[in-house]
Amino acid sequence: MGTFHDTSDPLHGITVVARVKNAVHVGLCHERDDRITLLVGVDSHEENADGVGEDGRTNAQFLDRAAKLGVWGKQERVALETSAIESLIPLNQYYSGPGATPAEPAPEVAPAPSNSRPGNGGQPTELTTTAPAASGNGDKPVTLTDSACAEVRRLLDSDENRHKGLRLGVAGGGCSGLVYKVEFDSQTEGDLVVPFEGFDVLLDRKSTIYLRGVTLDFQAGLSGRGFQFKNPNASNTCGCGESFAV
Repeated sequence: MGTFHDTSDPLHGITVVARVKNAVHVGLCHERDDRITLLVGVDSHEENADGVGEDGRTNAQFLDRAAKLGVWGKQERVALETSAIESLIPLNQYYSGPGATPAEPAPEVAPAPSNSRPGNGGQPTELTTTAPAASGNGDKPVTLTDSACAEVRRLLDSDENRHKGLRLGVAGGGCSGLVYKVEFDSQTEGDLVVPFEGFDVLLDRKSTIYLRGVTLDFQAGLSGRGFQFKNPNASNTCGCGESFAV
């Protein structure tokens, strides 16, 4: 389960896939700098020269199953050389959907923080991440339905919210561990800006990891529930729809 931590590393506390040569390692990203990446609760899979592992599965098949059903942490801790990691991606990006052919996400490695080892004067490094495009959503990591776009434009038309964007975020809390945030805000440094017709959606770096692939809907009327998130990354969602777990 991914959780928020007071750290500059957006992958801290996230279940990730680390690819090193022919092997993939799935575990919770516990500690990372420019020398060592430490994963906990790790399950690994390695392809041989024939392109399959000892269990007869490819790495893609192993990861697709892991994304759907989770992993059994056979190794308590695995320390990998950061420079040897070819890609480091949240596990939920490997979920291809029921009955779909396992798909390989684009390689991605967020720069490792280098402020936890001696030799840099204890100065934190700037960390940036690139959010890949959501599947089936063009180049946008989040989707808004027509009703959600119409409501956002209506609310932004007020003097109070004019010239602001729609900020979508995630914070710790709620009955399932994480809660959604929806507010009108100005852009800040480090935001991922997603343009829509008439307004921008703003995502901070940590929230992007949890919200990639999400659809925001709006339900009006007496029986409506306002803005609603449809999150394919959520492993559990509470009845109120405002809290989820991954």
